[in-house]
Amino acid sequence: MWRSLLFIPVLEDRFIAKAAERGADAIILDLEAGVADDRKAEAREVLGSVVARLSPEVTTTVRINAGWDAASLDLDAAVIPGVSALHLALCEDPDHVRKVADRVSQLETERGIAPGTIRLIAMLESPAALLLAREIATASPRMAGLTLGMEDYATTMGTTPNADLLRPACYQITQAARAAGIAPLAVPASMANFRDAEEMESAAGWARRIGAMGGYAVHPVQVEILNRVFAPSEEEIAWAHRVVEVAAKAKREGAGVFTVDGKMVDLPIITRAHDIIGRQAG
Repeated sequence: MWRSLLFIPVLEDRFIAKAAERGADAIILDLEAGVADDRKAEAREVLGSVVARLSPEVTTTVRINAGWDAASLDLDAAVIPGVSALHLALCEDPDHVRKVADRVSQLETERGIAPGTIRLIAMLESPAALLLAREIATASPRMAGLTLGMEDYATTMGTTPNADLLRPACYQITQAARAAGIAPLAVPASMANFRDAEEMESAAGWARRIGAMGGYAVHPVQVEILNRVFAPSEEEIAWAHRVVEVAAKAKREGAGVFTVDGKMVDLPIITRAHDIIGRQAG
């Protein structure tokens, strides 16, 4: 799964040329905020060639516009080979997710793309959407992740992005995503403030401690922070391997309870160890 997802303006060739070199687990070709209204049609027209150029080198996803008229046009352009997921901007309710999912299924069939190839990530950007986080997270089998649109959410709450506001919302998103078995991608910091590496580091650390799996970036500095913070440390990996090895031995010997590093180990801890090893491999 993704530790870092980097926004790339689809009409900016200087960013596209270096997109695969930035180290992000995935890139997001932006059809929404990164494209002026009078250039949306142009962005949709070039999207296919940009995806063909980048997808062999890096996991490629697309952010589509809100509102069905614009979203439908975006889907016609974005449901193509090489696209792994779609980010649903300003997703307000589960009905929108289902409507997008149905259209994606139709386009996959028409275009010879394996069913279920293209996943969905909902971007919740208002208090109304946040109150429906659980329903949105479970709206379709295509759902792969849930995130918070920090700037829009803060605006609808009548304030600016700050930790006191964003942390409770990110916690709620993380709970809803985990309950649904999808990726929580919620780091409580404004991407726009990309020069403040300390803020991003602190926010990402907090997000990881509550169970988030990654976050969004607009600058390579943020990518480096997200990749590092959301990757298991060497100490965690070593601990996980010790747990798995001792658990296997205990199972062979019929022991139900055992210790590692002086602490009792049971099933949830064994599960956590396997998760850490899985994240290392992923």
